[in-house]
Amino acid sequence: MKFQYSLIAVSLALVGCGGGSGGGDATAPSYNVAGTISAKGTLLDTPVCIDLNQNFVCDATEPSTKSNNAGEFSITSTNKNILTSPILAQVDQGDELTLNMMTPGRGLSKGNDINGVTTLIAALVIDGKTVSQAEQVLKDWLAHANVKLPGTVMSDPNASELEHIEQNTVGLLSKMKPEHITLGMATMAQTLSYNDKSLAAYLLSDVEVSELAAKLSSLSALGSVGNDTGTVLYYTVAKGHSNTATPQELFPGQDAEFGFDKLEKQAATGNGFKFVKLSATGEKLKVDATTWACTLDERTGLVWENKSADENSLQFKDRLFVYESENFKPFSKDLEQVGCVNARDDICSTKQYIEHINQKSLCGITNWRLPDYQEFYDVLDFGETEKDASGVVYGMNFRFFPQQTLGSPYLEYGSVWFQAFTFTENDKVKTPEYLRMPLVTVRGADRGQSSSIEIYSDKKDPTADDSYQFPIRLVAEKGE
Repeated sequence: MKFQYSLIAVSLALVGCGGGSGGGDATAPSYNVAGTISAKGTLLDTPVCIDLNQNFVCDATEPSTKSNNAGEFSITSTNKNILTSPILAQVDQGDELTLNMMTPGRGLSKGNDINGVTTLIAALVIDGKTVSQAEQVLKDWLAHANVKLPGTVMSDPNASELEHIEQNTVGLLSKMKPEHITLGMATMAQTLSYNDKSLAAYLLSDVEVSELAAKLSSLSALGSVGNDTGTVLYYTVAKGHSNTATPQELFPGQDAEFGFDKLEKQAATGNGFKFVKLSATGEKLKVDATTWACTLDERTGLVWENKSADENSLQFKDRLFVYESENFKPFSKDLEQVGCVNARDDICSTKQYIEHINQKSLCGITNWRLPDYQEFYDVLDFGETEKDASGVVYGMNFRFFPQQTLGSPYLEYGSVWFQAFTFTENDKVKTPEYLRMPLVTVRGADRGQSSSIEIYSDKKDPTADDSYQFPIRLVAEKGE
């Protein structure tokens, strides 16, 4: 006790005489970050700030400066957070348009480049990834498109290998509001494709840029957060390692302790998923309705097609289709294996099925489409315990998705067709015979695992065997 008392006394004495002998300099230390903006147009006097609250807006209270004509900037502040906070540049594009671009804070006093590519990285970081993890997301998609980046993304974000990503991203940013950029860019980075085109190898048309920007903005506005995992039980070593609803002191920080599954558990689903059944005309139904046409996800605003158990129905859960788009035509051997053969109708491909369902205005919606990988993964319920007749656990909430597919006859993982593919076509390596499809395991103990497979096109050698056929579960944005 005497030792503690003496420390307090010395501390008070130092305060009384200005902190120590000589009355030293009380000036707070200052910190500096500098870098360069890479963008078309006049960069002189471009506002640059430390976006402390990460809202893609330069607020009046945030440290700021303006760049010179070469896009160079330097910010000095006594706030040490400028070293680790994102740096935002608001580039004037004329016609009252502003291009908001960002780079993540990396503790660098200089060399902070800002362009479209760094904005993608910054959005992923704000969304929860580290810089290294965000870089790996882009490098993975570049590799899938056979684009080889020699170093890391942030070591040279202006590298020629990143030019397609840069131009596509800048085009999208010019059409998006600040409040939609973080989630919109993070979403785009997870698939890096649109209309069967890899954004790492193709340049989108002006129309496609506008369409994708509108979609990303809509998804951001509707679902600023995605779904939780559905996990409500805790791992325990007691009772034969069975899971329990009671938190475990020996294993803290488990998934069941956090998120919607804990804080906003829904009686209808038993976890955080917030689903509503819809009639064929789009009206909301009671939770105990036994017949419904679609399922609305109120967390994301997406509406999902409800499949049928009737084998004679076009919407039968296990009816198979080939993939077809404006840029990809199916392999003849695959066409021999799909549901239209026995049904003797002409709806054999994903394109034909989408057109049919839109003409039907299912649930009052005329803009049905294939889901992308992330949208489908987001609706997986890892807490689902219902099993099929073979004892295999389902991967979607059984109360709202009772008709769940087996998947391809060759891969009975519950997978369906996605719209976002991994292309291997670019100027250096062209593979017109196939494309690669991302695959997610939906049912069974391995649900949630990801992989990819090759889908053959009409350019494939006709002597080859068929590739893969899958069922379909369509999705649409609410209100469309």
